[in-house]
Amino acid sequence: MAHQALAPFLQVDHALGAFIVQFLTGLSDAASLFFVAAGLSLIFGVSRVVNMAHGSFYMIGAYLAYFVISFLPRGVFCFWSGIVIAAIAVGLFGVVIEVLLLRRLYRAPELFMLMATFAVLLVIQDLALWLFGAEDLIGPRAPGLDGSVNIMGALIPEYDIALIIIAPLILLGLWLLLNRTRWGVLIRAATEDREMLAALGVN
Repeated sequence: MAHQALAPFLQVDHALGAFIVQFLTGLSDAASLFFVAAGLSLIFGVSRVVNMAHGSFYMIGAYLAYFVISFLPRGVFCFWSGIVIAAIAVGLFGVVIEVLLLRRLYRAPELFMLMATFAVLLVIQDLALWLFGAEDLIGPRAPGLDGSVNIMGALIPEYDIALIIIAPLILLGLWLLLNRTRWGVLIRAATEDREMLAALGVN
């Protein structure tokens, strides 16, 4: 009898827990997209480059991080060192693409830039399939974030919670950078009028 009396409350708790987990999972997915979209927005705002290959750069970084972390010994330092090495490598690759390809198209119509970056996307995609195959590669979780949190009977990964916490901090950091530093003021000026900014001697 007691179990039957508590059944409606247990169902409510289970449904609420499932809703909270779905909500937090959606927030963590949104945080992941925010990390990618923030860079894309800054690049487009400053240089007016519609970089169709932007996501492919993140894919390269993920593959590099996977192989570097797999090669290094297990540990917190080696894990984050692999992330940093992959980020630096992708940054250098982006510099090469900018110098060899995009810099030649800055004065061309934006459609040319879009087509060029789309071509880079196709090349990177085919190279990734050729080098790494079509199988999913599951890398290790970040040390200390490989567990889960029990929320009303449902489990959500600690990694997802970390993403939810980090994303607003990065957003705040970007806001401070763009609104409280000289470099940020120049970026916002470039988004409004690049020609005038160049005429004032800012490269």
